[in-house]
Amino acid sequence: MLNFIKETIMAPSTRSSSSNVNQNSNVQGLDKDPDKQQRATAKMQGYKITDNERTRKYGIGANSLEMLLQKAHLKFPLQELHIYLAIDGFEVSDDEYFKSLPAQTLFIVAGPDAVITTDADFEFEKMRQQSPLLKVADIFYEFIEQHPDKFRRMITEYEQQKQRRALDNTKAHLSLKAEHLEWFEGSEERFQSKEEAMAMRAQTRVRGYYYKTKEELTRNQLYRQNAKARQVINSVLDQFRYLLIGCDYFSMIFNRKCQLKHEMLQQQVGVEQPDAGNVPNKRLRQIIKDYTSRHAILDEWSVSLCTDLGDFYCQGAYSDNGNNCSLRHTINPYASRENLILFQVWNLDHQIELCRSILPALVANVKELVSQPQKKCALHNKRIVDISVLEYFLEIFSLKNLKLVHIVCHEKVQRTNHSNGRLLCGDCHEYRIVQELMDLQKSDTTS
Repeated sequence: MLNFIKETIMAPSTRSSSSNVNQNSNVQGLDKDPDKQQRATAKMQGYKITDNERTRKYGIGANSLEMLLQKAHLKFPLQELHIYLAIDGFEVSDDEYFKSLPAQTLFIVAGPDAVITTDADFEFEKMRQQSPLLKVADIFYEFIEQHPDKFRRMITEYEQQKQRRALDNTKAHLSLKAEHLEWFEGSEERFQSKEEAMAMRAQTRVRGYYYKTKEELTRNQLYRQNAKARQVINSVLDQFRYLLIGCDYFSMIFNRKCQLKHEMLQQQVGVEQPDAGNVPNKRLRQIIKDYTSRHAILDEWSVSLCTDLGDFYCQGAYSDNGNNCSLRHTINPYASRENLILFQVWNLDHQIELCRSILPALVANVKELVSQPQKKCALHNKRIVDISVLEYFLEIFSLKNLKLVHIVCHEKVQRTNHSNGRLLCGDCHEYRIVQELMDLQKSDTTS
């Protein structure tokens, strides 16, 4: 089921002195310390600091990481204070890296074990709390969870009525807001085209899986109690996020203008596959997309699930083989506002279950990695160095493991299949390509 729509600058410290001799000796000692001299003459810059909940925000000036930490401690007197980048949650612990950051950078002040709420996480949660539509959606999905049989009957009756009424789909081909104004009521008002709105809906669903994954991993006992495991899991989450940026959070799966179509559409309507698809336009997305394309990492799953007109077909229940729905469910959310709302109850169903199989397997592999570092890779018989981040990424976020199904075809039962994630050595192809991708991203960030 959709997880809808989870300054005051510190005065220099003064030391009382009983004689001018002590003062002179302190000055002489400072003269002999080039690091102190450098800090004293370094250019002051303005920065912003806030806490993880964004309850307070301050502007402060600093010319070193040490000074920033000292002044941050006056505003947020934590026992053990650390500084993190608000944009991505990375901890800043190196003075040289700190000085490479631009003025007015926003930092989050928190403890060493805090789960950092990045700007994107914070804005998404704020949107969930403030949006009336999302609040209604939460109530709606709670009803579905508590009364699944009743809801299925309601949907079946509605679709029978829909067939009898033969709803008008003559506006399905229209795209722009000015052409089909009623389609853009509510949360779609900010978009100028249907394709843009549907791409955002796909991104929202995939982001929901990321936030769910992050929540489950970071509240795990292993994450809380084992520093090495925490470092590995944080790295995994970072790699997930960069891969998601590279594929634009799989926005193309609901976008009918994406020329790459899912293979199941060939079975339904005979759509042929073109040679290339759209490329994200932002620099970081472009870099990651170029790299992943060269290595064919995500191309197979960066496809649209709908026809050029916008028709979606149910891929069938978990227990069904292939991508065919025996009940022939279909919907075109591009056709009407009514269909768009109804499309919300179509699920991207994890065939290998997220919380029962994938995430427990990921945590188990992390535990094995940090507790048995001398263990050998099953494929190359060499010492393990990481977990298969790419395999877990595809199982959590991509159509390799996700099926678009009508609510009636969503079988909410415990399943027997298991995650294919494993431990990797330095010779494993998956490890090499992901590490090269991360190195590429870091190189672009520093430049």
